Amino acid sequence: MVQAGDVRFTIADVPGLIEGASEGKGLGHNFLRHVERCAALVHVLDCGTLEADRDPLTDLAIIEQELDKYAVDMSYAGVDGEVVPLNERPKLVVLNKVDLPDGRDMAEFVRPELEQRGYRVFEVSATSHEGLRQLSFAMGEIVMAARKAVAIAPPKVAAPVLRPRAVNESGFKIRREEKNLEPLFRVLGEKPVRWVKQTDFTNEEAIGYLADRLAKLGIENELFKMGAVPGDTVVIGEEDGVVFDWEPTMMAGAELLATPRGTDIRVADIGDRPTRSQKRDEQLERREAKAAARAELEAERKAGIWTESVSGRRLPKPLKESGLEAGNDD
Repeated sequence: MVQAGDVRFTIADVPGLIEGASEGKGLGHNFLRHVERCAALVHVLDCGTLEADRDPLTDLAIIEQELDKYAVDMSYAGVDGEVVPLNERPKLVVLNKVDLPDGRDMAEFVRPELEQRGYRVFEVSATSHEGLRQLSFAMGEIVMAARKAVAIAPPKVAAPVLRPRAVNESGFKIRREEKNLEPLFRVLGEKPVRWVKQTDFTNEEAIGYLADRLAKLGIENELFKMGAVPGDTVVIGEEDGVVFDWEPTMMAGAELLATPRGTDIRVADIGDRPTRSQKRDEQLERREAKAAARAELEAERKAGIWTESVSGRRLPKPLKESGLEAGNDD
């Protein structure tokens, strides 16, 4: 973090870029990803190098070349949706190591050329701190300008993109499953699921209309291709979908011509299918009926109306033995 007067900002120190950095050489991609997040760039050029084939102008040319080639990630777009290429961002050039005699001579030699190209140039020494204060305030000015630009820039609204559906796209898919060792075909898709939710299954006409739409969409033909046979369970939707026993018709709607709307054998049993609550009530009634029958038989046995033989068969007792007398017919 750097404090320059009232401005506080962050500096990312990125190692020097070598030729081919934009293609990943020398960890170039890793370094350039850090640069993507920066609003401005400061090129620090070594004026005290002892390498014969290097000088500040050549080093700067390599840096600019690699920045030009690097494609900025779109996730770093500004509030207006625009991505500023690295080489088009505000830049400063710093000539370092002017505390060395050769370094100062080199800085004085290349500075006019850099200023002629339009760069703001600062001569500094990281060792003696010469020129660092002026440099920090110059960077602060750039940061403040960038922040103001972000604050006043109107957000860019992305234009809607219309993507037409492919001609061969059916709009649904059928997944074969297995439940209780029996095949189950689950129909998924925006249209069939929406149609089912919109259907009143207490209305026969609505059920028939749903059957026509499903057949027209191609669901019946696809079920045939997947090996479905009459009576197989078909579910439209996920776990809470509508369940019915499939009764295919080779020509969708042909059998309806002589019948009123709604009497469609393909989904006619959907409205009559008992609910779970109804099934539980029926089971409870059967259990109560069986319990009542057993209680009646036990009462008759205790009253001596019948006994059980060794073989387990029920034998009625004689009337006198059971305590009952035959009445006179007169």
